[in-house]
Amino acid sequence: MPHKEGQPPLMVFLANTAVEKVVKTQPFGERYITFPDFLQVLSFIYECGAIIGRAKRDKLDILVKMLESPKAQSDAMKLLRNEPHKRLDAFRNEAGKEPDTFFDFILVKELRDSLGLSPNDSFATYKARVAKAYDEKVPLQETELNVQMFGLEGIGFGIAFPELTERMYRNAYERIDSDIWSEAREAGLAIPESPTVVSYEEWEQPVLQMVAAYASKYYPELLKPLNLRPPAS
Repeated sequence: MPHKEGQPPLMVFLANTAVEKVVKTQPFGERYITFPDFLQVLSFIYECGAIIGRAKRDKLDILVKMLESPKAQSDAMKLLRNEPHKRLDAFRNEAGKEPDTFFDFILVKELRDSLGLSPNDSFATYKARVAKAYDEKVPLQETELNVQMFGLEGIGFGIAFPELTERMYRNAYERIDSDIWSEAREAGLAIPESPTVVSYEEWEQPVLQMVAAYASKYYPELLKPLNLRPPAS
């Protein structure tokens, strides 16, 4: 099925559910999400992208057809091939190690850069800056553009670093540090009181099911080449 104008790219489609859970409406009807929620959506979509990229890293030439319009596919390929390496190199140079989780790699790093924080700042400074930024509004139009870019880069990360992708996920959701989790809540992040343990295999399946749902709607001819099953009716 050919691409149609106005059709959402795969990563925007996947992010819509997460965005709708946190979207707010101003008195005159403009829809937005708060800055901390915005960062959580970016971290979520990057992680989902990495899982997709890792799972389908030998089928990028097929997958890319769902990532962008035909005219933009070349730019999408450049982004997902180059940017993950740049981001990882920058993180390694600053932290002196590889990221432990996508939470560290995306959410915390983006938060720190956006608020002018450094790794050496105290927890109290982090908490105060986050509290100040909590009510900052991000328009939905800006959200969609960033979601697409972070999703594409996440796919590239999963393709380039499959073992690191799996390790980062397992560190975050199977080997959870309760103290760090509590500190994140105290800093103002809207996360549950206690984490839920979900294995990599348990999460990979629903992520790929979401990809299958998108493909069934917009690119049914790609289901078989991507080894995806259409959702049960």
